[in-house]
Amino acid sequence: MRQPTQQRPRLRRPTGRLDPTRHQHHPSTDQPHAAHHTDAADQLDSALAAVPLPGPPLRLPGPVVALGPTALVLLVLVPLAAGDPDIGPTTSAPVNAGLVAAGALALAVRRRYPAAVAAVTLLGGQLPLAVALYGLATRRGATRVLAVLAALAGVRLLVPMDLGDVSSLSALANLAEDPLVFGTVPLALGLTAHQRARAVATLAERNRLLEAARRHAEERAAAAERARLAREMHDVVSNRVSLITLHAGACQVAAADDPTTVRETLGLIRTLGLQALTELRGLLGVLTPASDQGPSLHGLPALVEESRQAGLAVDLTLTGPAEGLPAPGPAVQYATYRIVQEALTNAHKHAPAAEVAVTVEVHPDGLRLDIVNSPATTADPDGPRLPSGGHGLDGMRTRADDLGGTLHAGPTTEGGFAVRARLPLTAA
Repeated sequence: MRQPTQQRPRLRRPTGRLDPTRHQHHPSTDQPHAAHHTDAADQLDSALAAVPLPGPPLRLPGPVVALGPTALVLLVLVPLAAGDPDIGPTTSAPVNAGLVAAGALALAVRRRYPAAVAAVTLLGGQLPLAVALYGLATRRGATRVLAVLAALAGVRLLVPMDLGDVSSLSALANLAEDPLVFGTVPLALGLTAHQRARAVATLAERNRLLEAARRHAEERAAAAERARLAREMHDVVSNRVSLITLHAGACQVAAADDPTTVRETLGLIRTLGLQALTELRGLLGVLTPASDQGPSLHGLPALVEESRQAGLAVDLTLTGPAEGLPAPGPAVQYATYRIVQEALTNAHKHAPAAEVAVTVEVHPDGLRLDIVNSPATTADPDGPRLPSGGHGLDGMRTRADDLGGTLHAGPTTEGGFAVRARLPLTAA
């Protein structure tokens, strides 16, 4: 007899989105149709936004995971074993129930003693044994203890079977059913979980090491940047302020009836102050100068002239590069300028009455820089004393080392002082 068919509810087609007639051009109704399309799109977006996103996987509380198998075996398998002698390794139902209960109670501590629990459950039921093998494989992985217990479990699961009746395929399947379901499968799942946990732990440790390396690299970069800024500010402040101090001293002792000299000296002080502010703003990022506007070899004549105006006898010799040869890179020119600037500042401080020779030679194999001053004469005891921080020579050596060059500084045989640097044409 035919069953009456039930009418399925008909689904309404979303209006304004899938109806092909909606896409036909109707000049007189373009605006209503556009509004209808907008409403349908808004409804679709609202429907998609209302679909809940999948959350994190469900994690059972620790006590449930630890005591759940024990409670399940005690409440389900123990009563079954007490009433059915076929459940268990012996032919006595009470003995089987006691063994299954002992195995269930041992499962409560399987996380702390996985190998011992697996050995105890060999005499219990099949489900406690499977849970114990899974726990041992998950906790310890593929070890010799696991291999021995797995072999004993295979023997234990085959004991209740009639090993002589393997004449048919169904008998052979029945023989392999318990070892496969309660032995092989739990072991395979446990080893898979163990390998996954190890992979996750390895990735977490690698991520921690990478994060630590990144943090250390950032700290080193920040320390190097602080050292660079300190070196740049030292060079700028030391040179400019030293010249300002010298000019201010000259202005102080200038004759009162010589306003022209006083006015020129004050103009030089103002110019030096503006230059110092401009370079400090560039260092601090407030005013970042263009690369072609930074200090270079072209600025050496002006730098030397500033020292001459402050009373230091300086001679500059700048040669090269020869026609057809490349000029030094911007970083090399910048370092050369700063080294000359610091050397002249040291001459102002320690040998104000000496003669200084600055020689810059550009060769195909690199740039050679020599700043040599004659022996210092006795300075005016009433003149200004310029302080010295003792970091200028270290800063010059650092600049040369950063470019892959060398710098040597020390007294000359004539009693003066020399700074000699050898720099590559391009930064290393």
